[in-house]
Amino acid sequence: MTPKITKDAKNQVLQTCQDMQSAKLVIGSSGNASYRIEGSDNVAITPSSVDYSCMSAEDVMIINMDGEIIEGKRNPSIEHPLHRAIYKARSDVNAIVHTHCIYASAIAILQEPLPPIVDEFVIRLGGQVEVAKYGMPGSEKLANNVVEALGPRNAVFLANHGALCCGPTLEIALHNALLLERVAHIYLLARAAIGGKPQLSTIPPEAIETQQQMFELLKRMKKR
Repeated sequence: MTPKITKDAKNQVLQTCQDMQSAKLVIGSSGNASYRIEGSDNVAITPSSVDYSCMSAEDVMIINMDGEIIEGKRNPSIEHPLHRAIYKARSDVNAIVHTHCIYASAIAILQEPLPPIVDEFVIRLGGQVEVAKYGMPGSEKLANNVVEALGPRNAVFLANHGALCCGPTLEIALHNALLLERVAHIYLLARAAIGGKPQLSTIPPEAIETQQQMFELLKRMKKR
């Protein structure tokens, strides 16, 4: 792991956090992002309690898979156990963004899964997005619950908390977070238009199967 690779990883995390804030997926220092550094098991992750509008690349922390600080003068995000658990469980994941966006958070409060109601959904996220059971922020319980509910997909809701998306790069993980928020918005609008809790139609089962295959193919291609 060269200094340049570490610097690039920190800059990518910083840019992602600022993009999350600009897109209104987070406010202040809420949420977090991380990136598994190329050629190592170390992770660049947001610091705890630093507003993204004031954050610099130097504030981004480097930790290892045991949670030990490798580089940085601040504390890593309280959610570092969650990030580390996902990286350990998913070799295809190199980037994670955790958001507190409005519509995805509303579904997290409802504690209902989000079905595949639009086409791009399955290809990018892998299928129906589940809700991880509640756990205190920063706890091993939350980390285990999220890993279980995430499974092989690229998105998951955290009960009464927010949402998390992942991918092979931070750019893709952020795109997945934006897609999840958009589809959550569409879903809630459709429910409100009909009233109550309607049985919304999903895309056809044969389309879901085909798009699931495309999702798996994309994952394999990104690992090369």
